[in-house]
Amino acid sequence: MFVISTIGAISEVVVNSPILESFAIKGGFAVLSENGTMDFFNYEGKKILTNKIDKNIVASDSHGGFLTIASSQGEINLISGNSEKEILSGVKCDRISLSEKLILISTEDGNLILMDMQGSKEISTHLDNATIMRISENHSEIVVATDDGKLTIFDNDLEILASSPSAKDDIEVITNISPLTEGSFLVSRASLGAVIDDRPVNRLEFWNVRKGLLEVVETPSRATSILPSGDGYYVGCFEGELLWIERGKDPSLLSNLGYSVTDLKIWEGDILASSWFYARRVSPVGMEKWIFEHPTIISEILVLDENIIALVSDKSNPGSDSFISLIDPNNEAQGQEEYSLGNPQISDLSDVAFSGMPSENEISMASERNTVDEIDSIIRDINQSLEISVTELNEEEDILEALASSASSINLPPVADAGDDITIVSNEDSKADVILDGSKSYDPDGEIVSWSWISETGRVLGEAPMIKVRLTQGTHSFSLSVIDNKGAKSTSKMTVRVV
Repeated sequence: MFVISTIGAISEVVVNSPILESFAIKGGFAVLSENGTMDFFNYEGKKILTNKIDKNIVASDSHGGFLTIASSQGEINLISGNSEKEILSGVKCDRISLSEKLILISTEDGNLILMDMQGSKEISTHLDNATIMRISENHSEIVVATDDGKLTIFDNDLEILASSPSAKDDIEVITNISPLTEGSFLVSRASLGAVIDDRPVNRLEFWNVRKGLLEVVETPSRATSILPSGDGYYVGCFEGELLWIERGKDPSLLSNLGYSVTDLKIWEGDILASSWFYARRVSPVGMEKWIFEHPTIISEILVLDENIIALVSDKSNPGSDSFISLIDPNNEAQGQEEYSLGNPQISDLSDVAFSGMPSENEISMASERNTVDEIDSIIRDINQSLEISVTELNEEEDILEALASSASSINLPPVADAGDDITIVSNEDSKADVILDGSKSYDPDGEIVSWSWISETGRVLGEAPMIKVRLTQGTHSFSLSVIDNKGAKSTSKMTVRVV
């Protein structure tokens, strides 16, 4: 337990649909919702304008007051304020990246298209399955990661300057790329660790668009947010670590926020960090100045004018409300509260209507990972696949490359993690509010696309990584089922005891 100053909100904005995009505009901010509504708000959180976009939106990005959206009908539109124009049609877009001058589009059929803001310049090249796209601050270079772990650097004519494939003897993914500043950037890589050697499983690579790879450093978990600052980078990690990383020096741990870091911003020399339901202001030496609790999980910190920041909900379940909290980071703290990171608590299940996204107490429960029989089955599948590959080798083939190719073709199941078993004390009504937290679940070779919390009676309680339940006194069991993007499923169990 620790005590830290808290800060209050100026206002709270409720959006009646999951948020796809949010961005600062002159005089306030704008929000694009999943239902196609685009709302404009002032600094006080008052809605000043609403536009309805009658399109099924499949991709979007925002920058400098502009919004780019792609529809399922193949239209690419550029929106600024009340103006909207179509700049491309007939394109099955799956990803967009926007800068002040350029629009970068990745298509479902494996093309990369670069356009200017007027739609007059259009260049394309073939590049399969882009996952992360960055345009440099001077619009001269473009960096793209693909789902096979390959990094490619282009100039603004889409001519390749450099490329870096993943290791042939391992399964690697690129999890994050920092903004490109003065030609330099950081790349976060994570590997399956199929080969036992000195290569770190989670690492950051220092890159320069002209000089190539400069240096590699190990991180305690994969980077989820990277923020350039001066001679180095602030890095937020999946396990909650907040690091300062500078080339030629060992990484410095500034703080451990307890949960995956979703966004980082600079504020008057300090770091604003969002992690789970909380936003914090942290000094460069790791001192936490205040903490703010948001109604839902925070996905983004928007820095607005007038000394205001907006804390934006993540993309929650369809049909649920989203929230934006407006705060002044320079306001004086309103009081002191006790917080616990990762300490178990307890709860039990009664109110059917109460299940939903959590907001108050943090509780994690006992996970029952893959059983011995399930692990043995996975190992048998891998061994069988590798044995088949070896028998098919000819004399010219490299056995190490063939083994790596076989391993890459296997869909490893996701790892479900429902948390630790917990015990919690009920309130005066003999009930307790509990957060079921399965956010540490992961897929080693893809991503989790489906979550399902199930009670001991078989009732589905929620379909999000974290839900909140109200429980009566007694012992209660829960199971978390997760499914990855290739259909593999894994289940974890935990128990909550309310006393």
